Amino acid sequence: MYKLLFLSLGFIFLWNCASKSTNTSAPKESLYQILEKQQCPSGDFRGWGIAEEERPAIDRAIAEIAVSMQDTISVRDSLTNEVIDEKARTYYFSQIIRNSTINNASDVKIAFRKQQENEIGVVACLSKADAAKSFIERQRLVLDSLGFVSNTALNTEHPKYKNEAWRRTKMLYNDFMRSQYVLRGWGISSPYSAEEIYAKADENYKNYCKSVKVFWQDAGNECSDAVFATFSRKIKIEKSKCSGGLNLSFYCSEKCKSASFGIECSYDPSLAIEACGGEKYSMLKAPTPVKGGDMYNEAKAREKLADNLQKAAFLNEWENEVKQWVPQCSD
Repeated sequence: MYKLLFLSLGFIFLWNCASKSTNTSAPKESLYQILEKQQCPSGDFRGWGIAEEERPAIDRAIAEIAVSMQDTISVRDSLTNEVIDEKARTYYFSQIIRNSTINNASDVKIAFRKQQENEIGVVACLSKADAAKSFIERQRLVLDSLGFVSNTALNTEHPKYKNEAWRRTKMLYNDFMRSQYVLRGWGISSPYSAEEIYAKADENYKNYCKSVKVFWQDAGNECSDAVFATFSRKIKIEKSKCSGGLNLSFYCSEKCKSASFGIECSYDPSLAIEACGGEKYSMLKAPTPVKGGDMYNEAKAREKLADNLQKAAFLNEWENEVKQWVPQCSD
């Protein structure tokens, strides 16, 4: 009987020990934990993904590489010749990096793959040299366009075409420099440069700004004074005889007459955009005469007329049109 009791106690002791041993053993690693330990070669961009099939897992890993690329760029630094807010710059870099990663998908290397139960995990790597390929190719394409557009800016004297060519020159140069900014951040040298092309166009346009003035040919009435006051707040205009540059020739008929409700006054304005040499570029006309009235008093009718002119929607349209012709120069 004692022997049986001893054997029973021994069995319980061994069972307790086995239970403790089982409870203290390390838990099985998750697939994520396994992937987390797998690294890429030094300097490479790394991404990982888990899915039920390999292709979606790889796609997620490539998306993670794009995030890794984005994290290497300090979006707070300003770009050459451009000041844009941080939100816009962040969006731009995220877009070009996402597109770059898609374009470089064939260069992504699968460094590790692991099947666990019904899931597969992968770790993917992309070298900076491979990541840079699409940025350098983008620069090549932009540089071709920049050369063509800047050549137009250099050689045309047509005010509107020159302004548009200069605007596009700046836009393409900034596009080129964004890619340059990314490459420099990665320590990659580009075989392309846009500095000389841009500097030449920049100097040409600055000289154009110095040589071309905008003149206002006055109609000599209250209507003309009011429109000139509106335009001169945003456009540098001289009230003198045109002596080389752009001429804004303003005309505005004024009249007051008796009407069924009292006195009605009206303006019928038009604006010709011309070269000082006489070449006519554009003619702007109000869609309908501007009117103002009063039951008894002509002076009050004129006051309302002047107020309605200041509020007229066509003045904003005229201003936008004029800005396409006058030099867009920074002081």
